Formats: sequence, structure tokens, C-alpha cells
Amino acid sequence: MTIEDLWVSLRGATVSAQRRIDAAHPLDLYADFEAPDHPGLVLFCPARPPDFPSLNAIRIDRLQRNDGRWSLRIFLEEPKLMAVFVELCRDIIEFTRSGVEPSQGGAILLSRIERWRALLQVDSSGLDISSLRGLIGELLVLETLFPLFGFDAAVAAWTGPFGSPQDFRLPSGQKVEVKALDSEAIHVLINGLGQLDAGGDPLRLAAVRLEDTGRQAAGAITAPVLVARIRAQLAGSPSALQSFDSLLRFVGWDDTHEDKGVIVRLVRIDEHDVDASFPRLIAQTVPAGVVDATYKILLPPVVTNQ
Repeated sequence: MTIEDLWVSLRGATVSAQRRIDAAHPLDLYADFEAPDHPGLVLFCPARPPDFPSLNAIRIDRLQRNDGRWSLRIFLEEPKLMAVFVELCRDIIEFTRSGVEPSQGGAILLSRIERWRALLQVDSSGLDISSLRGLIGELLVLETLFPLFGFDAAVAAWTGPFGSPQDFRLPSGQKVEVKALDSEAIHVLINGLGQLDAGGDPLRLAAVRLEDTGRQAAGAITAPVLVARIRAQLAGSPSALQSFDSLLRFVGWDDTHEDKGVIVRLVRIDEHDVDASFPRLIAQTVPAGVVDATYKILLPPVVTNQ
């Protein structure tokens, strides 16, 4: 049964009720439902879970039981983030299926919540200008994948919303990092030692060249317009559309938010193969003791096939 099925089975209870995730799961992990409408997870573990800061969207309770064990309970407090909370619970369940000792269960569960913290913090102001431009860049690249791989595979390739180092992982295994840049930009900011490190897989940097323009100009794009355009393309593929909408929530998108004046025109998409000759910093090549870095690189000339 899915986590949603388990919550439905518990919904009729007048008090808090639990049901084990499944008999094969190595941890004492249960679906939890607290009346009137608070779905959650509860972990029973032998060791005291670490401290954890409060969140706006979920409640975290840690209690010691009479038998000396501990319970760690997480509950959704913000109903509009239900889709994100479902994915968080799925992530916790699957991540802890192997390689986790019961004594580590609480720490691991909290580490997964930390990974999703930004998605669980309610921000009524929406995405900032930089994030909107970045989202436009990623969605423009996503559109180019539709004719190559089909709707379902293309949407599944969009891994950036899950916090992956690169924005796309194609069915071929190639990874793609997307950067939204001004049309004449020669530098690009690289965030971390992992962003241009594909772990042995082929990697491409897609520089999406954008030009600021007016709302009524030919080719004008805003994030809401682009989201609507992609939804229209996915209308005949319900599974791809559902996945797309879930991914949008993961990046903090809300249809009620405004475009904040981010109105651009696509100039072109430059593609750079990130190979041995490409300028980059990765963990294997920086001096010992350097654990992370944010840096700018000068983009190499684009090689075009004649």
C-alpha cells in the first residue's frame, strides 16, 4: 500500500492512529494520522533522535516512551503542501529501506527533512527574480526534450527540483546543468564542487541566453506563460502532467504568485560539453582541505558543426 492509502485507512479514527509502513521495512516506521486532518509518519527507535529546529509547515514531536524507546513523529500542518509532504514521506520510506541501523533511524529521518527544508517552509512571496529566471531556463530546456524522449521520460529527466547537483539526467545517462544567462554574458556562476561533476557520466552545460523585453513584445516569456504552455503540451499525457505539477511545487512554484516583472525572450541555448578541457573545480582536483567552492568561469567559445 502507498503512504496515501495508509492515511486513508486511518482517517476515520477519532484519535491518533498508526499503521506499519510494511512488514519488510527494517525500521519501526508507521503511517500516522491525527484527527481531524494531520497525516504524518512516526518512527519508533532505541536511541534519542537529535534536536531539530521547528518548521512552518510540519510539526516534529520527540517523546521517550515508558519502555525506554523513543518516538519521532512528523505531521503536516500546512494543507496546501500536501503534495510535497507526500513526496517527503516517500523519500524517507525508500531511503531508509537499506543500510540504516535502528539506532541511526531518528538521525537519518531528520537528515532527510533537512534536505527538504526549503520545500516545507511556506513563503507567500513566491520565487525571487533570480529563481524565476532560473526556472524559465530549466523549463525552456525541458521543452527541447519533449520531441527527443517523449513527455513522460522528459519530465522524469528533470531532477533539479529534487536537489540533484545537475538539473537533468537524460535516459542515455547524460546529465545537463542549466544556467540562465543574459544574452551577451561571458561568465557563469558555478555553485559548489558538485555542480560540474557528473561522477563519470557525460555532462553538458546548457547556457540559456535570455534578453529582457516588454510584456507585449514578440516572443515574450514569463514564468506563468511558460508553465501554462508546457501544461498545454502535456494535457494529453496525464501522468507526465501530474509529475510536472509535482516538480513545480518542489521548486516553490505557486500559480497564485506573480511574474515580478521577469519578462524575457529566448535568444538561443548554447551547449558546452563539460570534458577534461572545460574549466571547472571538482572535489577530486581541488587542494586537500577545500570542501566546497562557489566560483565564476569564463565560458569557452561554442563549437558549431559546419
